Amino acid sequence: MRSNISELNAEDNIAVLTIDNGPKNLLTEPEFIDRRELLDWLDKNPQVGALVIVGKGRHFSHGADVSLFGSENGNALSEKLENARELLRTIEKLPIITAAAINGGCFGGGLEIALSCQFRIASPSAFLGLPEIMHGVIPGMGGIERLYRLLCKEKALKMILCGEMISAKDALAAGLVTKLSEEKNSFGETMDLVRELLNGKSKLQISSIIETMNLAGEGVEDPSKGKFEAVISEAYGK
Repeated sequence: MRSNISELNAEDNIAVLTIDNGPKNLLTEPEFIDRRELLDWLDKNPQVGALVIVGKGRHFSHGADVSLFGSENGNALSEKLENARELLRTIEKLPIITAAAINGGCFGGGLEIALSCQFRIASPSAFLGLPEIMHGVIPGMGGIERLYRLLCKEKALKMILCGEMISAKDALAAGLVTKLSEEKNSFGETMDLVRELLNGKSKLQISSIIETMNLAGEGVEDPSKGKFEAVISEAYGK
């Protein structure tokens, strides 16, 4: 399925979402895939238990096309950014495994996309950062709060205010990425990790665990209530 500036297809029970927009996979459309089309596609492919996001070619995504800054009126820009934030909130809350396969540059909106995933696997040559401050703006797709939650206030603040673009090795040490791939391209190892996480578990087991963690993160009281009973009923007919 082609939507906006990306393509979506299934490899067995894993959905692969590929950002495809030129050599740098620039986000000329902040909502890089239509949120409703993504959800509709997942509904029509119930076998899918994981989503892997990758950039076509050498780079994950260099983020927004800075040449477009200032070319849109405030209301139109605000609407586009809200659609993008809603898309990333949707990805963040999906009851399936999500992972970003990061190669090359993963900057700005590209890193904001990767931060919406549960896992990030980077190639050794990858670089990551939120350099919007260097262009007179700030991250606009939820990257500030996600980086803060993932790292800590001090590390996130320094990285964003300085517009730092750090190596994959430094990103691993900081806790920004889950692991470094041993290959030049991280896609294969990302798929291997996802297959390992999926192997031997029912989709209900996975969704129950992820939904419980999502609800716990929102401060919901007793977020796992009823989930054990649902899983054991499926597994043993009780």
